[in-house]
Amino acid sequence: MKLELIRADITSLKIDAIVNPRSSGGDVGTATVTSGGNVLCKFVITAVIPRQGEEDEERKLSDAIWAALHRAEELAVASVALPTMGGAAGRVVVRAALDFRAHARSLQRVVFCAFSAQAHDEFNRVLQELDTP
Repeated sequence: MKLELIRADITSLKIDAIVNPRSSGGDVGTATVTSGGNVLCKFVITAVIPRQGEEDEERKLSDAIWAALHRAEELAVASVALPTMGGAAGRVVVRAALDFRAHARSLQRVVFCAFSAQAHDEFNRVLQELDTP
């Protein structure tokens, strides 16, 4: 499973599934699936992430990303896109994706999508640091 980083509007990507992190309501660490609707992807996977400052935030965020990638596997998709996250959250998300690699079967690409140049540059540093062969 390859990790990639691009700068774009995530809704403009021609990709199998998009992960939509959501921090309001629901059980944190879970993920649900809906159709892509009016966007170019086949599926939208909504991952319920913790609110900033919530107890055990990093583990809950990791669990949510893991759940989203697991849903992508259940859907047998080859590619999934996630928005980048800044600071410690970015590190948690990259580590979760790296840890998931051993469980990937159909999933070949995880694309992190940054909307701004600054977000791209910050996330790129994290990705380069953690995803070293």
